[in-house]
This record gives sequence, C-alpha cells and structure tokens, in this order.
Amino acid sequence: MSTYSPADGCPKCGGRSGYSFTMTERHAMGGTWGGLASSGDNGDQVYSLVSCDDCQHKFQMATLTKLGAIPGPEAAAVQFFD
Repeated sequence: MSTYSPADGCPKCGGRSGYSFTMTERHAMGGTWGGLASSGDNGDQVYSLVSCDDCQHKFQMATLTKLGAIPGPEAAAVQFFD
C-alpha cells in the first residue's frame, strides 16, 4: 500500500493548485427590547466538503485530515499578528 504525502498534491488527480471549502459559523444572539443583540457563545462551526481546485472532486474534511493532506478544521483559522 502506498503512502500519501502533501507533496503528491490532490489525492485523486495529483493537481497542485490547492483546495477550497466553506466554513459557516452560527451564533446564538439575544438582547433586550430596544437594545442591540449580542452573542453569548463562541459560534458553532460547520464545514462544507473540501473541493480540489484542479479536478473539483469533493472530499470529506475528515478523510483529508486522516491522510495528512490538510491540517483539518484549523485550516480555516485566521491568524492575527500584534
């Protein structure tokens, strides 16, 4: 059985352009009548299927994470620098 390396590109087509997915975040909002709403949680994150930018094949994020092709949900993390 062969092993996968991210240097191999897409596990299906070998393309090297990259991948894309959508992360949707949901927040429970609430407020007082006449006041602004605010969120009391940190948001539930939901991820779409991950699509190869070359062949458009769609993968489950868990599958690509297990292979080591992507780092998982943290791939959506936005880095902040002071």
